[in-house]
Amino acid sequence: MKTRIVCFRRGISGAVTGALATVVTILGLGIASAAHAQADLDALVKAAKAETGTMMVYSAATENVAKRTADAFLAKYGIRTQFNRFNSPTTMTRYASEAQAGTFAADIVFLAGGAQVFAEDGVKKGWVEPVSAAGIPAMKSGEYPASFSRGASAIVQVAPWMIAYNTQKLKSADVPKDWPDLLKPHLKGEILINNPAASSAFLDFWAPAVDKYGVDFFAKLAAQNPRRYANSILAVQALGAGEGLIFLPAVPAQVEAVRAKGAPLATQMLDLTSGVEMQVILTARGKARNPNTARLMTHYVMTREGNAVYNDDPGGMTIYDTSKLPKLYQSPKMATAGRAAEISKLLGF
Repeated sequence: MKTRIVCFRRGISGAVTGALATVVTILGLGIASAAHAQADLDALVKAAKAETGTMMVYSAATENVAKRTADAFLAKYGIRTQFNRFNSPTTMTRYASEAQAGTFAADIVFLAGGAQVFAEDGVKKGWVEPVSAAGIPAMKSGEYPASFSRGASAIVQVAPWMIAYNTQKLKSADVPKDWPDLLKPHLKGEILINNPAASSAFLDFWAPAVDKYGVDFFAKLAAQNPRRYANSILAVQALGAGEGLIFLPAVPAQVEAVRAKGAPLATQMLDLTSGVEMQVILTARGKARNPNTARLMTHYVMTREGNAVYNDDPGGMTIYDTSKLPKLYQSPKMATAGRAAEISKLLGF
């Protein structure tokens, strides 16, 4: 208030002086904040390097994501990590079983479908430390976009669900761009789908379409005689072998892994879709074997640098640039996990 009075009395010259003083103050606070953030990071790196053994990671992401992230983390900090990949349901079951036995093999978890519910339940049981309360330097400094924080967990990847198609059998112009396109005659008997109950992440893909188009649409989709598979791995492999024209839902990383082996595959996004929102979860500090390494890994994948590494896949995007998301993109809803029976029945499983 005093500054405003002086500026008013002294006119333009005083106002400029006051403004400069304010800028200097803000810059000073920014420099101090940056210094504190660097000191926090330096202390965390030192603590992580002092831990013995290799940090264990449970990850629902594909192997290529785990490998390049572990390699980049090693190159930057000189610390080795071990990634064990399981799908989301297996990850949750395994972690919970070990936690109940008091073993806590994993120091950190990367989980998609049902991650937020699982993390919040873990906090209540004392298994999990909320990421928002873990003192992660990237969060404290403000670098990590706060809109992606979920409290108990934090989003580090947004991978929109897509349609995968066989490029030798289908032209890109004939690939569905919206849900009604799935009912076109040339797709009858040529649509591959996987069991949506295999993971709540798959339910996240189907739920927006169920809500918008209703039961009648899915009856017409059933009349298209889709080919049903127990899991997406088998479905993508079958698509690459020519056993159909399209598969949904697919993520680029999974399709790329098969395409890299010579399969004629590509992906295309629907107008209305959801996505795999990979979240990081921390084992409680008093129970984790390498809690500081886990917090450092969390910091790394939250930074602009580390997040670019984690999301370095064709069609991928970092949490720092979601401009490629379709206009009708819907973030997964926590309640969708309870719709397994409904959606499975609509799809004929």
